[in-house]
Amino acid sequence: GVPMFEGSNAWVVSGSRTASGKPLLAGDPHIAFAAPAIWYEAHLSSPGFELYGHFLAPFASALLGHNRRFGWSITMFQNDDMDLVAEKINPANPNQVWHQGQWVDLRSREETISVKGAAPVKLNVRLSPRGPIVSSAFGDKLGATPVSMWWAFLETDNPLLEAFYELNRADTLAKARAAVSKIHAPGLNVVWANAAGDIAWWAAARLAQRPKGVNPVFILDANKGEADKPGFHPFSANPQEENPARGYILSANHQPQAAQSANGIEVPGYYSPVDRAQRIDELLRQSEKKWDVNNSQALQLDTRTGYGPRLLAPLLPDLRAVVTDAAERDLLEKLSKWDGNYPLDSVLPTVFVQFLYQLAVAAMADDMGEPQFTNLISARLLDAALPRLAQDAASPWWDNRSTPAVETRRDTVKMAWDAAWKHLRATLGSTPADWTWGKVHTLTHQHAMGRQKPLDKLFNVGPFEVPGGPETPNNMYISRRLGPVPWHVTSGPSTRRLIDFAQPERALGINPVGQSGVLFDRHYSDQASAFARGVYMPQHLAEADVATHTRGTLMLVPAR
Repeated sequence: GVPMFEGSNAWVVSGSRTASGKPLLAGDPHIAFAAPAIWYEAHLSSPGFELYGHFLAPFASALLGHNRRFGWSITMFQNDDMDLVAEKINPANPNQVWHQGQWVDLRSREETISVKGAAPVKLNVRLSPRGPIVSSAFGDKLGATPVSMWWAFLETDNPLLEAFYELNRADTLAKARAAVSKIHAPGLNVVWANAAGDIAWWAAARLAQRPKGVNPVFILDANKGEADKPGFHPFSANPQEENPARGYILSANHQPQAAQSANGIEVPGYYSPVDRAQRIDELLRQSEKKWDVNNSQALQLDTRTGYGPRLLAPLLPDLRAVVTDAAERDLLEKLSKWDGNYPLDSVLPTVFVQFLYQLAVAAMADDMGEPQFTNLISARLLDAALPRLAQDAASPWWDNRSTPAVETRRDTVKMAWDAAWKHLRATLGSTPADWTWGKVHTLTHQHAMGRQKPLDKLFNVGPFEVPGGPETPNNMYISRRLGPVPWHVTSGPSTRRLIDFAQPERALGINPVGQSGVLFDRHYSDQASAFARGVYMPQHLAEADVATHTRGTLMLVPAR
């Protein structure tokens, strides 16, 4: 039930690179779409305080915000702040584990889970020095060895509410830095600017000190001390930048460079492929361009990525060798020149994404089995794995274990192409010109009540044809990272915001659905079509603009 938080973009450009001479802030945090929308927008004004903010229930402070003096946006840091640890049990006492050269007792506590219409469920939670034993939650998937979970979220003070309360009032670099330092977990990138001309980015998280050479992607061995953590690095060591000479900073869930950390520490994590960050950087670094809200809109709505061409490049010789049908060869040659663009009217992204899914099936499903393969095509790891696999003709993954022969990359690529072509023809018709991206890539904002038919017709909002795709700046993710056509977008920009601090009262934004969560209210879904078309709405700050555009007033009067 936790919405996906990934795929976000944020960047800030200093006044030396903008048309107005003041910093420009852009942000579009990506979260799972829903009806009602994730954010509630509110312009708060009281003596000594003003902020146009985006709020999540039940937070009293805005997680995104701006006013005339400063503003900020966020992306997920995606640092690895959780370890799974294989525990060594005392053969003479199953209630003891090995810890730092001695046997120590497991602690335990009882949790009571209330169940509607049934008796409460009692759960005995056992805790090692690393954290709770969680292996029983995975059935037999982790084997017989008890596995505990260490999570920074449970190991730090994490004054998150205090951090955002201060960030809502942080009009200077020093105030913003101090506020952000109080975000411990989950890790967030905070991209910030003020009207005075400062720009900054901080990777906010408590970063654990791990033994050298330990890779927390794997289950760690408590017996070898791999999970030991003497403490946390100071916030000053986190990756961060303030007023860099290049005149801009971007954050796109990519792995920060060690050089951006004060002491060059490595920060393991589950980062997005670098392609989206590279595309944004490619456009931002154009020294002759002066940035304003118009060309910034074009960048937020950009639908190109280098991921597809990068993955296809090593496979093209094999594809040309095995694709013989004239119509298929014509489409393959167009695909070989594809620039990675995902507009509504293009056929090429449809063919690529279907082929990519079939490539994963042909290469990996026989090795993993259905349950684990289903897990894999929903996992971030696949984004990095498939380009690496495509480059390695000698990889054992290419062989199909279910046959006596030893298949090569060319054999498996042919199998994937044939399966993709067959599925596209069966699903979309025999004319490739009809396989346009807009027809197969749609967004429906789903309400909790809309999961039950026929209530979906009443509560859900959509479908809308939407451009963009995985790892484009206009980053639209389907329900799984890979799957067969058609594709239903489930996560993307939870809002798009643009603030030029020369005119912060003319900031732009958009709600993906509508401001109201009340069915039949005129604002329940009145922004959904505009959002899908890449339209922005004004975010009024000036008192005269607010008065001019006011359509209703709600008065809350305390009871006497």
